[in-house]
Amino acid sequence: MSSMIAQLRAAVEGKKNRPSRGQVLASRPVRHPKIVWSREVAREEGLPELVLIRIPRRQDRWGNFVARCFKLPDHKKVELDQIGSDVWELCDGDHSVDKIARRISESYKLNKRQAETSVTAYLKMLADRRLIGIQTGTTKKK
Repeated sequence: MSSMIAQLRAAVEGKKNRPSRGQVLASRPVRHPKIVWSREVAREEGLPELVLIRIPRRQDRWGNFVARCFKLPDHKKVELDQIGSDVWELCDGDHSVDKIARRISESYKLNKRQAETSVTAYLKMLADRRLIGIQTGTTKKK
């Protein structure tokens, strides 16, 4: 009952309910279905393959008009760094944020808290740019 009152109070005061740490770590990031990506050979020798993301431009009337005027390409290319590439590859809807943080922690010798902080900040940035979505709850979409 008190949680309902707290939620109502937050709604009236205009505050957003923030998810708990457990909810964040249990959520599963999913790549945007229209984004094409691949592992590419790095520019310098000796470096591992990095992820190259191709973000399509708007295909509506306005997007086509602007693209013609400014001679814009059909997509924007973004190259991720080594850690970002590993995180991106794990954003498949099967791995939770916690699993991704653990894998990054093991691969790059970070402590658990550092990995969680870095991964959640990176995923937030990807979500803000609408490159990924976040699935919550226990049921998984097929």
